[in-house]
Amino acid sequence: MILRGFIDVGGRAVHYRRAGSGPPLVMLHGSPGDSQMLIEEIAHCAARFTVFALDTAGFGYSDALPGEVLTVRDLAAAAAEAMRALGLPPCPVYGTHTGACIAIELGIGWPEQVTGLVMEGLPAFTQAEMDEIFNGYFAPMTPEPLGGHLINTWMRFRDQFTWFPWLSRNVTRLNAIDRPDPASIDLWVSMFYRSCKTYFPAYRAACFYGQAAIRAAEALTLPAIYMATVEDMLHPHLGRLPAMKPGQRIADLPSTQKERLAATLAYVSEFAAVEPAPAHRQVAVGQKCYVDGPHGQSFVRLYGDAARPACVLLHDAPGTSLSLREAAVALAATHYVIVPDLPGSGLSDAPESQDILNAAADQVLAVVEALGVTQFAVAAAGCGAAVAARLEARGDPRVVRILAQAIPAGLIAPEIPLSPTGAHWVQAWLMLRDGQIYDPWYEGTVAAQRKTQGNFDAAWLHDQTVALMEGRATWHLLPRAAAGCSALPATLPGDAFTPENLPKYLN
Repeated sequence: MILRGFIDVGGRAVHYRRAGSGPPLVMLHGSPGDSQMLIEEIAHCAARFTVFALDTAGFGYSDALPGEVLTVRDLAAAAAEAMRALGLPPCPVYGTHTGACIAIELGIGWPEQVTGLVMEGLPAFTQAEMDEIFNGYFAPMTPEPLGGHLINTWMRFRDQFTWFPWLSRNVTRLNAIDRPDPASIDLWVSMFYRSCKTYFPAYRAACFYGQAAIRAAEALTLPAIYMATVEDMLHPHLGRLPAMKPGQRIADLPSTQKERLAATLAYVSEFAAVEPAPAHRQVAVGQKCYVDGPHGQSFVRLYGDAARPACVLLHDAPGTSLSLREAAVALAATHYVIVPDLPGSGLSDAPESQDILNAAADQVLAVVEALGVTQFAVAAAGCGAAVAARLEARGDPRVVRILAQAIPAGLIAPEIPLSPTGAHWVQAWLMLRDGQIYDPWYEGTVAAQRKTQGNFDAAWLHDQTVALMEGRATWHLLPRAAAGCSALPATLPGDAFTPENLPKYLN
């Protein structure tokens, strides 16, 4: 099982994935990705290690470092701080591409925290190459009111597999790889969307590391393995490295995934630490945390002072905890507001149980218990009312009050299958956008038109779409279960979950 968590590093939230048992191993991803791109490596190395895969500052779910100009040494310093905050003893560090840059700087600047380095695809571009390749490479992503940026981004990452650099579209720049499947493109699109607002300074630092990589290799004294597959665009850079010192070497990685994973595990095992990894712990950092429950992990957003009366907000579907952010912020003036992604939605795990409503109730109670809440009210939007009904049926004395909207009749909850054209992103965007016009979102009739103004801000809609797509494969489970639920009496109107209205009902 791969667990997720946050750690506080100097007031910044650092997100990581953890798996396995045994001595620790740190893994650092490439750009513009995050630790999700290392899922297979994490799972494979977890047979021998307790793996900690960090989201680099400004990528994934980790907060960015301050400043518009960063160096690779800045990123390495942040990684070293995160390792200390996690309580890790000296251990091996694996890094790929940008992660390899960070790893080598980590080994130079903080050798006391590292037993050895395994670096895949260390970039060492010449100045001429950097001038040619990275001219216009860092295209900004600006959400468009009609959603056109979704297809533009999909095509960008499709092209990124086809050419290097992706803007060239020149036959001499074709990558020697087969066209990827939609899932591979979707992984990179999803990771890019998580970091597109903050990734630029860190990614630029890695891309322009250039000859500093050669100087770093000359300075490194720790044991190290430099490696790449022959298909890797950075494989030729291995030939630019200086003479290896004792305990260092260059290796060609096998091309097949199975053999590549086996080789990676064998290499990091050469540097295995003696000390064990620290115990797993749940930490709330700022306004977010993960909570371990009987049906997996729940992602939770937190607002307000924990000393105030607690209120749990349950979101509608399609939607996530992010869809209630504005109402939660307003309510936080008087309450401690707890907003989980319900199971299968957003960043929360989907339960193995077929009874998702009871599983969701279990997870809500696990969240409040982990947060030390002894009494709380519940306010449930739309499909969230079905979960509130299960909470009421249990008669838990901690639940002091439940307010709920009506569950829409005849719920429609289509799955969102991957499309080779990226149309699944447009499907999600339109579901959420139509929800700002109609109640429920799928009606499309004059009778279903909302009486209050919807939010059509492109950036807001984009953020909601990205949050929904985190649970793309399972979001439909909640509304389909809610459709057959005996609902609570409706105590909240359709416009209750607005910053202006929700505090009136809860106060």
